[in-house]
Amino acid sequence: MNKPIFKNPEHQALFEKQGFIVLPFLNEAEVASLDLLFNDLHPNLNQSGFFSGSYSNDIQYKKNASQKIVEKFNRAYQETFINYTPFGGAFLYKVPGQNSELAAHQDWTIVDEQQNVALNCWIPLCDVTKENGALMILPGSHFDNFNVVRAPTLPFFFSGDDEMVVNELVPMEVKAGTAVILNQSVIHYSPPNNSTKVRKAITAGIKSEGAQMYFHYKVPDKNELEVFEMNDDFLISFTDFVNDIGKRPYLGKSIGFIPYKMPSLRGENLYIKLKEMKESAGFKMTPAVEVQNTIVETTSANKSTFRKIIEAIFN
Repeated sequence: MNKPIFKNPEHQALFEKQGFIVLPFLNEAEVASLDLLFNDLHPNLNQSGFFSGSYSNDIQYKKNASQKIVEKFNRAYQETFINYTPFGGAFLYKVPGQNSELAAHQDWTIVDEQQNVALNCWIPLCDVTKENGALMILPGSHFDNFNVVRAPTLPFFFSGDDEMVVNELVPMEVKAGTAVILNQSVIHYSPPNNSTKVRKAITAGIKSEGAQMYFHYKVPDKNELEVFEMNDDFLISFTDFVNDIGKRPYLGKSIGFIPYKMPSLRGENLYIKLKEMKESAGFKMTPAVEVQNTIVETTSANKSTFRKIIEAIFN
């Protein structure tokens, strides 16, 4: 980590150790105001599943929601961060039902993580538990502990052994308005909403001040990535999100190619890496006897590429 991004040095140190931190963020009035904004912007909710505003094809809706979220977060941002630039926000919601699960994944590499950091501020607008789809995190799975590039055209380093990863996640059961602030590289997941009410939340981005945004595209049939410089709002600028993220981008400026082959860890090798990550963050691993069958009998299906997550949501 280079320049600190948290005002409080203790928060910075804990974030660097864990890859995430949980902090008070919005007050009751701010939560109520954002809940009303959610209702105004979403008069007709999907009948099932998980929805993120970023997935919408309505560019005006995305920009309007993002601008208002950033404005309403301004007080909390200024109290929490230094040396930072906001890069937008989106509403999330889970309709009750089994198909509202969001598979284990890491968010895309969008800054030069050797020099800068990008954070995902996840804030629920209701109290969350595992029952209604709380965010779940793998402590210590951030870039500092395992340097990988993430992009929608790349698999994850754990692809195929998702069940083992999910088994090690820690639920963030927090009150409305609390922020779970995670490094973009941290593995996270959320279970289905098995309650009777819609689970509402917000995701908003913060990066090191002035950091250039990037997007990586896997060149077909080559161990090579094309790197694009992107505008700060590119995450809400795809006109056909589901299809566009899997194609060579029409947004941004290509700045060249880099050789890259995503590492792949399976079975015992993955278990060892997960253990190393969690213990470095101060968390205990699930006892080996409980995961023995997971190590030996892992699924061969690549369930969790980002594209498959999106396809599952929309189909």
